[in-house]
Amino acid sequence: MTDAAPAIERLPDGRMRVAGGLGFEQAPEALARGQLLYEGGRGEVEVDLAGLREVDSATLAVLLAWTARAARAGVALRFTGAPASLLALARLCDAAPLLGIEA
Repeated sequence: MTDAAPAIERLPDGRMRVAGGLGFEQAPEALARGQLLYEGGRGEVEVDLAGLREVDSATLAVLLAWTARAARAGVALRFTGAPASLLALARLCDAAPLLGIEA
């Protein structure tokens, strides 16, 4: 049984939150739903990742794809609250600067 894609929601202060599983199983659906993060946005959108679980290399790939797609739409995504395992993976792959990822 496949876990559902992570929840993507807009917070009252305008930030976005991504929570739930985002591993290999959830990646295809999460990738497709990523436009919710930046559609209608302007400039920079902060995305809180503190609620993520099941972080693996697929998570990193999805975040990179979301970042690229948002940039094409004229929006910069800034990820905050990333789990320690995601930070470690992003640093290992030299992807942290591409994601503008912060603890």
